[in-house]
Amino acid sequence: MYRRRPVGARIFFLLIVALGLGPTAPDAATLTLGEINPLTGRFAAHGVALHQGIQLAVEEVNASGTLRVTLASRDDEGRPDRSVAAAEELITRLRVAALVGGYVDTLVGPISEVAERQKVPYMATASLDERLTQRGYRYFFRISHLQAYVDSMVGVVLDLFRPRRAGILFSATPGASQLARRQRERLEQAGVHVPVFEMFTSGISDFTPFLARIRDANVEALISDAFFADHLVMVRQLRGLEVNVKAFLGAFGMEFPEVVRDLGPAGEFLFGTTGWEPALAEPGTEAASRAFVEQYRRRFGAVPPPLAMHGYVAARAILAAAGQAESRGREVGSEAIRQALQGLDLPTPLQRLQFDSRGEARHYRRLIVQIQGGARVVVYPPDRATGKARYPMPLWKDR
Repeated sequence: MYRRRPVGARIFFLLIVALGLGPTAPDAATLTLGEINPLTGRFAAHGVALHQGIQLAVEEVNASGTLRVTLASRDDEGRPDRSVAAAEELITRLRVAALVGGYVDTLVGPISEVAERQKVPYMATASLDERLTQRGYRYFFRISHLQAYVDSMVGVVLDLFRPRRAGILFSATPGASQLARRQRERLEQAGVHVPVFEMFTSGISDFTPFLARIRDANVEALISDAFFADHLVMVRQLRGLEVNVKAFLGAFGMEFPEVVRDLGPAGEFLFGTTGWEPALAEPGTEAASRAFVEQYRRRFGAVPPPLAMHGYVAARAILAAAGQAESRGREVGSEAIRQALQGLDLPTPLQRLQFDSRGEARHYRRLIVQIQGGARVVVYPPDRATGKARYPMPLWKDR
């Protein structure tokens, strides 16, 4: 049984949000949706962004009157034991019809095990571990996948940077480790030497030994398969040690507005990945994208971080599947949602959303952005670019 903790930095809380924001048809189907995200702890910035996107999707459907949705949110604090306990409690005590959320595969994987055992659909908002969709699970679905990261990150290195030597530093999480191995394989096949290939524990405070190897190996392009907080520390130490590379490319969290705010001038010219940008939508989704941005601004008073779109789309998928389950006037069941997700074909501001037989999103894509003048500019792939990459980065002493 889950027990509440005292209010504090590691608070474990329940948000039961009965979001009746508009007229609801008296015979509308009902749905209890469970959310698990790291709302505190080292992944809090990512988890809060996902949570806010999920909130918007629930509020939107409640306002439409097509469903009556209750959202039960849990904070896993970035800890696998908490994510498992949350999944068990949401399913067995609150009887949720589906689960949504999750950041990094060390949290997503354990939740998926519980969901599969209890036969409850789970829509992961941020997950890369290829093994998760190779298990034959029927109740696991996710918005993101590894191949999109490999294609975009290796593509920009080979097509725009064209280095002789690249270095890869990566977090010891399943998805980041797999991403790094795939990147090294592709780069070496293309003739790029990778003299530095080092794993680290996310949350460390000193990258000096790794950065010294980057400098000594004359690395031109540094790929960091790490998270928001790790990137802040790493870039500050790159500058402090005056380790000069021609390009810095971060995998996760570089799209957050806080990167520009917290790094200031040190953030200029850095590259990162994103799945969506407020000012750049997939062709045909412009109106829906603008509507999401305005909805987010009204609700939270800020421009949405790209990761909020992942939360929104993941929740939208479950709610659309529930709406298709033809269960008006009664509670929508888990099995009906699972079956509807398998055949889902949903236009969203992020992408056309369809799932293959493994629960993998068919059309997921990553873009490469660069910080230029304090703003993120899409520089790759060419068909989505809004500006040209500024490469190489200037030396630290010349900034």
